[in-house]
Amino acid sequence: MLKLNNLESFHNDILKNNKTYGVFDYTHNSIDFNILFDIVKIPFKLYLIKKNNGESIDLDVDSEYRIDTYLGDRLKTLRSMLELSNGKSSFKTNDFFNEFNKKIPSQLSQCPIKQIYLQSIYNYEDSELVYFKCLIDWDKNTVSNKHFTAANREKTRILYPQIYEYIKDKNISVVYTDQESESNLHHFEASIHFKKK
Repeated sequence: MLKLNNLESFHNDILKNNKTYGVFDYTHNSIDFNILFDIVKIPFKLYLIKKNNGESIDLDVDSEYRIDTYLGDRLKTLRSMLELSNGKSSFKTNDFFNEFNKKIPSQLSQCPIKQIYLQSIYNYEDSELVYFKCLIDWDKNTVSNKHFTAANREKTRILYPQIYEYIKDKNISVVYTDQESESNLHHFEASIHFKKK
């Protein structure tokens, strides 16, 4: 087990900002990655996602920020992501993750991550429907007697963390569309900003 000490500060900043995950950029030997650290449950999940093609591996992170550097079958994937040949080389996972640890930021930043990469990691429902359309408050809809689904809530947590924070304790579902032109996200964000004032 290897401790990623710098994840602790990053984790604390995720919590401070009322998020359930954080993303940062990482470059190793001119290869760019998105790193997603998901703290919704223990063990935490650390995803390394190669930016140019979405190839990824995930690691469990325990509550002490330790990872198992023995990757088993995933070592081949990591070597592919790092564009290393399959022959013998001096590559050691401990060395890689020690170097990675040094570059973990202490604070969240606004690092975009492609929705298609999020879909491949989380495999959420109705993957083609990714644009926010509207909310349905099931408590106000007395005719249907329905409620939000866990799958809808998880998809919202991943795609729209701000909306997730707004609805997480309410009986509200998000309606998604595959048409960006039908998205009402800006109207929703404006109304939330107005309500906070």
